[in-house]
Amino acid sequence: MKFTISLTVEACGKSLQTESVLTFDKECQDVANIGLSLPESKQLLEALQAQIVQQQANYFLAQALPNLPASRVLKDYQTLTLRTLFGIIRLRSPRFTVIPSSGKPQTVSPLRSLFTQRTTPEMLYLETKWAASLSYSQTVALLKDVLPVDQKLNAVTIRNHLGQVARQVDSQLSVAPLTNATGLLVSQSAVTQAEGSLVMGVDGGYLRDWTQKKTCFEVIVGKSVPTEQCAKCFGFMQGYDQKAKERVLDVLSQQGFSSSQRVVFLSDGAANLRQLQNYLTPNAQHILDWFHLTMRFTVLQQYLQGLTKVDAEGEQMQKRLESAKWHLWHGNTIKGLEVINDLDCDADLHRQEAPTKYEKIKPLIRYLSELESYIRQNMHLIVDYSERYRYGEAISTGFVESTVNYVVAKRFTKKQQMQWSKAGAHQMLVVRTKVLNEEWEGEFKKQYPQFRAQSFAAMGMAA
Repeated sequence: MKFTISLTVEACGKSLQTESVLTFDKECQDVANIGLSLPESKQLLEALQAQIVQQQANYFLAQALPNLPASRVLKDYQTLTLRTLFGIIRLRSPRFTVIPSSGKPQTVSPLRSLFTQRTTPEMLYLETKWAASLSYSQTVALLKDVLPVDQKLNAVTIRNHLGQVARQVDSQLSVAPLTNATGLLVSQSAVTQAEGSLVMGVDGGYLRDWTQKKTCFEVIVGKSVPTEQCAKCFGFMQGYDQKAKERVLDVLSQQGFSSSQRVVFLSDGAANLRQLQNYLTPNAQHILDWFHLTMRFTVLQQYLQGLTKVDAEGEQMQKRLESAKWHLWHGNTIKGLEVINDLDCDADLHRQEAPTKYEKIKPLIRYLSELESYIRQNMHLIVDYSERYRYGEAISTGFVESTVNYVVAKRFTKKQQMQWSKAGAHQMLVVRTKVLNEEWEGEFKKQYPQFRAQSFAAMGMAA
């Protein structure tokens, strides 16, 4: 069987011309020959794209030429290269010499006002969206498998395109403060639950530094979970991102956050996050994450298990450590600190007087001292966790731990042991969080107002 695919061009309700796009033979004696194969579809899409772009360029040029001065003179032709999802398009672009009434002659190329960049937004969109989930080399391989893209496309090009788009998104990030300077603090009576509460958790992850092989730098990742809306994640480079606060505010503003809304802010109590917490939600309820607190007790329990093998007092110390943990579970920090301080004294007494010394007594004393300091520094963040738990309220950043995993670990480190520069990690973080929040298409529409303005399905229905 012989098939011929033609393209009919219409403009302003008039049919301009019909062009033959592709002719091919297709047998029908085997199921393997039914329909188009992937290579055939690539060939068809590439030929069709070339025809459509050429016709669009011709029509634009025909509309633009009457607007040029009649004194124009054709100077030469140049080749414009356009990289699209369906192949590279090369166009002959005429250049004209225009002599104004006063001044020097100018060279004008009408098509350059249409082709303002050499890669189409549709191509950039798919490259960056896939690169946010796959490595750059895997993105290239996938694009070449399913689309007739440029065969010279490589991982460096994808990385450069992602950086370019991320910088454009960053340049448009401008969020008004949620409250003004005079009204930053509102009275507690003004805080209402009518709009629904919001839980926000923040945690950190570490990436290997490409510039200094043996060092790491920190990435802050968080998640905002409103009562009646979809959760959204955010992330920024600690000490590098100059718009960290605006980035988080952008997420909150998209969820309809207001200064009178009830907010619960969960964190591990790190000093580098306190300023961010207070800036964003000065009237929020700040809570020390129970997970990070109880992990310190878990480490100490393991040390005390070793102590019981050389000192009978170790078993009693285990019970008292468990007692301190449950004092904190009920929000009784004073009693909890007293028990921990007693444990510290007992451990020090063992170090000085016990006939059989526990070989890890010094680390045990150090961890007890660190736990005491940690609790003292974060006493104002420790609440009655048992009561919150009974009412089904959040007490842990477990949901943020999973966020760190799917935002950072799955793309940045764990599976492929990647090394990153701070700039490259920041750009990837900008794109990946937008993709995971299903906001990436909206970002392209901000930059390109006509991006996917009219779908093919809508055109078909209208016809």
